[in-house]
Amino acid sequence: MSRPPHAPWRAGPPRFTVGLRPIDPASWLFPDSEAHLLDWKAGLLARPQDVWRQAPDAGPAADEAAALVCAEAGAPAGDLIAAARLVSDDLVVMTRGDDGRWLTGAIVLSAPTFFSVDHAFGRDLTALHGPVPEGAALAARIARVFDAVRPGQVLERFNWTLQWGDERFTPDAAPLRAAAAAAAEKQARDHLHVRVERQTIIKLPETGAVLFTIRVCLDPAGALGADELAALAQAWRGVGPDGLSYKGWAALERHARAVFAGV
Repeated sequence: MSRPPHAPWRAGPPRFTVGLRPIDPASWLFPDSEAHLLDWKAGLLARPQDVWRQAPDAGPAADEAAALVCAEAGAPAGDLIAAARLVSDDLVVMTRGDDGRWLTGAIVLSAPTFFSVDHAFGRDLTALHGPVPEGAALAARIARVFDAVRPGQVLERFNWTLQWGDERFTPDAAPLRAAAAAAAEKQARDHLHVRVERQTIIKLPETGAVLFTIRVCLDPAGALGADELAALAQAWRGVGPDGLSYKGWAALERHARAVFAGV
């Protein structure tokens, strides 16, 4: 597949909106643009204490989600970790509590974009989106989508950011930002990367839970073609103060300027 496989920056700066659209269910998980990472991911999954959490009452939903992924991959049914070995995507099972809130009931997280598995596990949508600009309103809109989506539908959206280096298991952004702060600008073309999250949601028909998938695509910004690099530069320059603060891009500003110079 071509690199990068997705270019959401063509639509402009990051927008903190739901942005979900229906796609053909046949395109849900395959082809997997990051399948070359499955051996790397298997190494992480061999340490489930680092990447997996599951609430006692989330077993049926987690098993249903795992069976769905395994079937899509043409593999025998297994648990959520076994399913996660088959796709590059991280798997998050959202269950609805007695009070109506959607909670993270089970999660396999091998490529977190600056949050830990323990930060995400057991939290509701409002808590998960607390750091996002206008996060409470966004969480409420997502909850309505979770309520309304029908089994058989697949909805897709994209997030993107810039990061220093090509690390995928990044529960903490601080080491990357420190490395960027210490690096010379001449390193920027090789080390500044664009990180895209392809996210999908699908309703599980038996338990009514939602399976949320996250596929991280990571590519060096300096390797983009001229037109793509110009589009990325324009989107980066269009981010407002709230977005800059949330994305933590201050540490990357001089490197981004070096890569985007002249475009």
